[in-house]
Amino acid sequence: MTAKEYLSQLITMDNAINRKQQRLMTLRDVAMNTTPNYSGETVQHTRNKNPLENIMTKIIDIDRDIDRDIDELVDFKAEVWEKLDKIADERYKRILWLRYADRKTWRYIALELNFTIRYIHKMHLKALAELDKII
Repeated sequence: MTAKEYLSQLITMDNAINRKQQRLMTLRDVAMNTTPNYSGETVQHTRNKNPLENIMTKIIDIDRDIDRDIDELVDFKAEVWEKLDKIADERYKRILWLRYADRKTWRYIALELNFTIRYIHKMHLKALAELDKII
């Protein structure tokens, strides 16, 4: 696995969490608009008898998944930081952390470090090469 592939896992994990959070928001909206059936009359049919209960179960499951995924992401970020900390050049560490952990744009990183975007790209390649030696 290359350094870029290794660091890209941060983005992949973060994207997965974001997708689950979107799904959770959608289910919560549906739950808010689903009314329970309070009538005592029951009619034999194949439809779900309690859609709100099913939605709430899904909400709880997804919420637990999100919590677990966030814990994994936090642990992985700590692991990444330990590896980045072994890089001697502080600028390289900063570029890799800003780009992959904080998901900042090249423009933002260039402004933050007071370099041109082109130079940031060159340093990024060098930083990845340094990290490749470590992992």
